[in-house]
Amino acid sequence: MTSRNPAWAREELILALDLYRRRWHKSVIHQTDEEVVALSRLLNALAIHAERPDRERFRNANGVYMKLSNFARLDPEYPGKGLERGNHLEREVWDTFANDPVRRRAAVAAIEALVGSAQPPVVDDEEDGAAEGHLLFRQHRIRERSAALVARKKSEALRAHGRLRCEVCEFDFVEQYGGGEGPFIECHHRWPLSRLRPGQRTTIHDLALVCANCHRMLHRLSDPSDLTGLRDRLRTFFSAHAPRE
Repeated sequence: MTSRNPAWAREELILALDLYRRRWHKSVIHQTDEEVVALSRLLNALAIHAERPDRERFRNANGVYMKLSNFARLDPEYPGKGLERGNHLEREVWDTFANDPVRRRAAVAAIEALVGSAQPPVVDDEEDGAAEGHLLFRQHRIRERSAALVARKKSEALRAHGRLRCEVCEFDFVEQYGGGEGPFIECHHRWPLSRLRPGQRTTIHDLALVCANCHRMLHRLSDPSDLTGLRDRLRTFFSAHAPRE
């Protein structure tokens, strides 16, 4: 007996949602629709799932149509009921992208640009919070972990300030724990995931120096490039919880 195909990934749902929002109310759409068939081909070309037990049915046109119908159940403007057997990830993608066409189209373009990329490795827990999905998050992380670029970024900061402080919370590893391990800090890529493209050049000006805690939080923001927003949140929190004299 053939095993079931993997559940739809976040990137796949973003692509399906974009088609839903562009077409569902404007014209009759069905399994043989040109754009439904085109999306099926695109999903099969993306290197998201290593295992595809039922290749004949994997993201075929009928499956794409059914996923569009799942989104219909979340659409308050849809006069019918849609297919009710959906999941929480569809709701998350709807809430993030359904009413933000600019971000949605940017994410779609970035995902489409990854067609033909190598098969992704096993997902780690840091990727689970990435709104645009694992593929774009990995592109983001590759740029953050360029050894030569990271070394240059740290050297530039040490020459300018003599220390490495988090650009969000101003935490200084050496000041807090002593210099036995040397200056320690991480690099964060400032660009939103949806603006990254394969082969795109990264410079030291695209990177920010942040502590591990702020780095994790940045990756969980709706806009991981918003250092100012996270900094303001921290200031508001500490101001509200400051001891009163």
